[in-house]
Amino acid sequence: MSPNATNSEKELSERQVLAIPHLVSAKSVSETADLIGVNRKTIYRWMDDPNFREEYDRQRDAIANFARDGMRALMLKALVIQAERLDSNNAKERARAAKEIIDYDAKTAPKHESQKLLNRLHSVIYSTKNRVLDQPTINSELEQYLSRH
Repeated sequence: MSPNATNSEKELSERQVLAIPHLVSAKSVSETADLIGVNRKTIYRWMDDPNFREEYDRQRDAIANFARDGMRALMLKALVIQAERLDSNNAKERARAAKEIIDYDAKTAPKHESQKLLNRLHSVIYSTKNRVLDQPTINSELEQYLSRH
């Protein structure tokens, strides 16, 4: 084992250590078993071993964190593109970009925060005062606005 091996890696057999990257990379249990030369039942038995499971979970989490970091970097690029669309000379393009941002917020932010923001935006666009609207009504009216502009 490498000097940087975790405690659980030190307690695993060589075949167990070889199996984990295949399993983490979404290869099937049968395919992994064939690649490392064991029966698939052996891999299922290993999954019940706390040391094997700990190392499997650690490597799977490391890969998931790496993927999330990559997605965050891409989100920054997407935000730049949305900002450019908001500055477009084309009113429809600006409105579509604004709607996409609002829709994303509505899906990801806590409901009460999104609702407050949507109500404020709606009142600015449509000059409605203190009118509480539900999400379908707002979406419908924004779609109508987009089709007219």
